[in-house]
Amino acid sequence: MKIYRKYAAISVGLALATALAVVLLPGRPVNAGEAPKKTAAELEKEKAMKNPYPNDIGPEKLDEATLKDYPADKKAGYELAMVKCAQCHSSARPLNSRFVEPEGKDAAVSALKKSNPELFKDGAVWQIEGSVWNRYVKRMMSKPGCKISNAEGKKIWEFFVYDGSKRKIGANAQKWQAHRKKLLADFKAKYPQRYEELAKDKDL
Repeated sequence: MKIYRKYAAISVGLALATALAVVLLPGRPVNAGEAPKKTAAELEKEKAMKNPYPNDIGPEKLDEATLKDYPADKKAGYELAMVKCAQCHSSARPLNSRFVEPEGKDAAVSALKKSNPELFKDGAVWQIEGSVWNRYVKRMMSKPGCKISNAEGKKIWEFFVYDGSKRKIGANAQKWQAHRKKLLADFKAKYPQRYEELAKDKDL
């Protein structure tokens, strides 16, 4: 009987020690009713939602009709972007962005300025630069809580470069222009003060 009581006491002691260890683990709230701390990515997403852009009120994914003709590696980059970009903001933000980075970089931009000067008249519809997506993806990768490896970042960047040339210029330029102008009009109606702030900074 004494041996049984001894082992029972040891078991109870171990159970209490385990419970205390779980409660006092770093990063866990001591009080059961206390909300867990938000991750860096969650805080970034909250910040993004408080500072919306016209892009944010557009579609959060591409339709199948658009994607069906994309190469397999670009589709993979798209799927990756939908998961990784959504860590810190809506996937609508990059998908509806005015950014265009032509394949061929600065030389391609110079060629477009000669062949299609209308694409450079409205910076709220098209922002065409030789490294704009490269710069944007790298900036996103450096944000707190962003879990994107270099290899993943490269695939995401390659997708946005390809997608921009397919959906925003060339044969689809007018369709894209109509899409962006509607986003801008809807955004202005929904967030008039924010619209004026962004327009002043030329950051629509």
